[in-house]
Amino acid sequence: MPTKPTADPPPHLGAIVRDLAADAKALVRQQVELFRAEAGQELRKAGGAAACVAAGGGLVAAGGFLAGLAAARGLSRVTGLPLGWGYALAAAGLGAAGAKLLLAGRDGFASLRPLPETTDALGENLEWLTGQLEATRG
Repeated sequence: MPTKPTADPPPHLGAIVRDLAADAKALVRQQVELFRAEAGQELRKAGGAAACVAAGGGLVAAGGFLAGLAAARGLSRVTGLPLGWGYALAAAGLGAAGAKLLLAGRDGFASLRPLPETTDALGENLEWLTGQLEATRG
């Protein structure tokens, strides 16, 4: 006479919690690895960009200084004003342009979102973990 198949007994609460803890540990480990990889990639990009900005900034400063001297002498000759007024007008124009660039840079930094993949994945993982915890309670 064939035996009636029996259903597997439901797992004990301890086993469920242990499996959940193991899954959460693996998830955290993966999250840390993702963070390290993404942070390293972003730091390499930032380092290269910073070097370019520093070199470009130095060249622009030197060019701006020479252009300011030339503009001041040119304004003095064209307007007939004393050379000091030419320097003042050139400095005012360069200062206004510099202030505009500083504001544009500030706005650019305000829109940065560092480590977008890591923060998105962390939110998803927290939602999953919360759902798992609620399922074991219910």
